[in-house]
Amino acid sequence: QVPSAQQKSQNASLTPTAALSLSPSPAALPPPPRRRRAPSVGSGGVVVFMAAELVGPRLYSCCNCRNHVCLHDDIVSKAFQGRNGRAFLFSHAMNVVLGPKEDRHLMTGLHTVADIYCHDCREVLGWKYERAYEEAQKYKEGKFIFEKSKIVKENW
Repeated sequence: QVPSAQQKSQNASLTPTAALSLSPSPAALPPPPRRRRAPSVGSGGVVVFMAAELVGPRLYSCCNCRNHVCLHDDIVSKAFQGRNGRAFLFSHAMNVVLGPKEDRHLMTGLHTVADIYCHDCREVLGWKYERAYEEAQKYKEGKFIFEKSKIVKENW
């Protein structure tokens, strides 16, 4: 996909002073936290471990460079609409850079949002809700929208 002139100018304007990095460089990051399920006890008192423990956490990566950006366990909702189709609401994100804040009229009203970019390749992945002006939408504040078309599954 060829970026638009607006996306190019936004990417070019990202500087350490204009964008907030939510994480250190990928080389300095520890591995993602392992979220273990409590072992279940089978018949005869034998402890049975879930297969997920052997594979690691299910996560999503940037579609462009495969940089890890969010964990499946942090999905709040899959019922969102992005600019390019379906989108997911996540409670947390990693390895992303925030663009400048701006007010946008979205389907659910006026919000202050900041686009989120992959830390490694600067692909636009979605946005972060900074402020919701309507009381019913306040639950979105501090959460992240990732467009389904911009992320890929890892460790599934």
